[in-house]
Amino acid sequence: MGEKQTNPSSKSKRKESSGKLRVMITLLTVVLAIFHLYTAYFGLFPAMQQRSFHIGFVLILVFLLYPACRGTSKGRPSWLDWLLAALGALCCFYVFFNYTSIADRAGMFENYEIYLGALMTVLVFEAGRRVLGYPLPLFCSLFLLFAYYGRSMPGPLKHFGLSLPRIIEELYLTTDGLFGLVAGVSATYIFLFILFGSFLKSTKTSDFFNDLAMALAGHLKGGPAKIAVLSSALMGTISGSTSANVATTGAFTIPLMKNIGYEPYFAGAVEAAASTGGQIMPPVMGAAAFIIADTLGISYLNVLLAAIVPAVLYFWGIWCCLSLEASRLGLKGLPKKELPKVLEVLLKQGYKAIPLIGIIVVLVKGYNPLYAGCWGIFLATALTFVNKEDRLNFKELIATLEAGARTALPVAVACTIVGIVIGMMGATGVALKIGDAVLLFTKGKLLPTLIISMVISLMLGMGMPTTASYVMASAVAAPALVLLGCRALDAHLFVFYFAVLSTLTPPVCVGAYTAAGLAGSNPNRTAFTAIKLALAGFVIPYVFIYSPTLLLTNVSNWGHFGISLVSAIIGVFALAVTTEAFFVKPVGNVLRILSLVSSIALIDPRYTTDLGGIILFAFVYLINRKI
Repeated sequence: MGEKQTNPSSKSKRKESSGKLRVMITLLTVVLAIFHLYTAYFGLFPAMQQRSFHIGFVLILVFLLYPACRGTSKGRPSWLDWLLAALGALCCFYVFFNYTSIADRAGMFENYEIYLGALMTVLVFEAGRRVLGYPLPLFCSLFLLFAYYGRSMPGPLKHFGLSLPRIIEELYLTTDGLFGLVAGVSATYIFLFILFGSFLKSTKTSDFFNDLAMALAGHLKGGPAKIAVLSSALMGTISGSTSANVATTGAFTIPLMKNIGYEPYFAGAVEAAASTGGQIMPPVMGAAAFIIADTLGISYLNVLLAAIVPAVLYFWGIWCCLSLEASRLGLKGLPKKELPKVLEVLLKQGYKAIPLIGIIVVLVKGYNPLYAGCWGIFLATALTFVNKEDRLNFKELIATLEAGARTALPVAVACTIVGIVIGMMGATGVALKIGDAVLLFTKGKLLPTLIISMVISLMLGMGMPTTASYVMASAVAAPALVLLGCRALDAHLFVFYFAVLSTLTPPVCVGAYTAAGLAGSNPNRTAFTAIKLALAGFVIPYVFIYSPTLLLTNVSNWGHFGISLVSAIIGVFALAVTTEAFFVKPVGNVLRILSLVSSIALIDPRYTTDLGGIILFAFVYLINRKI
């Protein structure tokens, strides 16, 4: 679901060599997993209790598993680690047991609570540093300074300023700071769906997706590359994480691509671009789907409906690039005799898709995602009894619960520390001021505002987990788009897309770096090639802003929707021709420019520009065949 960043801290988790420590870690992770399963099925605790229990266990585990510095990565926790773990538990469980008193006092606080809140804030920063490295904690600390020095801020950023007790109270004793909305999503939806992904992995559902992708696309031109696209799209329905997708599918698709003739950097780029699409693929969407729904107060299903067409167009763009590249290089697919057959895969392993189908059915019936996730986990576990080889015994069940909880730690820490940004922006009222400042700079024009919003989202997303980058980018960039008349959901999806694509854009591009490591290629060359393959992803958000009917939630006329969809499909293909410089045969620079113009024309929702774009692209095709 979320990203685990490439930094020294996250790479140097401790190995629990001590038997007692190993048992303790297992016990803590299993208790945390069972707590989330229980509350998801039987009902959540009050917000402050649910979130404080979740964060309390997360802090304990982080300080025991992640060392303060790299040199102690393989050692046992020091006395300081144990002390920090105990203090983290104290701060969180104080809120857990006293949440009623805190709520009844309505803004009044005891002096010692300010000290607890200050300690809690420091602990969250330290946990963030250990797990995520320095960028995110440093960024969040700027908002603390901004909140305190408000009177000294320039222009529209100036505000009344908050005292230290007021800042600590906002962060620690309300549901607007460390225990805020984003932490709440981590303590509910995100954790449960990460746990669901852990169960699907232990029940070998990922093997089913990989086999199905090989059966469907392995024989096509550039087959292994298309396997990467399909398997990443399918895996994205589980994890929604670029790094997780790259690690899972890239382990076998990258060697296959290299074997049939793709350069290592290109093979890594294909996997990085395809795996990035996993974060925009419903139903998980890097966990952002849940945050968007909660933030906007809309149905989770509405978010999924809105995301379907853009996700399909994204993968269509990569597919077109791969087809053209394979034709240019004269690459063939894998021999059919070496590939599994579709019918055989479906008959033998098709039942492994039932948990995903079950989740969709439960959601369609109107139940909340948590309840649906519980049913998905139950079905995944029950279906292991179909095949004796896949059956989970008690030890494997415990290992699955533990793996899910461990995987959730980086995302949980990121969601908690990002609460500082949201809390301080809310307390100072600066979110709308930033929107006003952007509009003042762009003079209220939509296109410049979209471009600035894109740049902000890409910059804030560098090196960040998906959830954290989206939350920060949406808080800063989305208000300006809404003020210009964009629908709230459309604006948030626009920002979300570019927050996701930041995993491909240098200088910090986690997805591309992970794929380059597997491919043995140059990271920067891999990243820039991945950007070229995923170029449609940088255009699609503009398409659905200018043509809102492309999102299923905005459809009022299905005929108009069909025309918009067809023009978008052709436009994405024209863009692929531009980037690959190939269409039946190599395309010259003049025709590439005309192809680009036709692609841009097809973005405009008017029938006249759509018709002109189609005619121009047909002209490119005919001329290129005759030359």
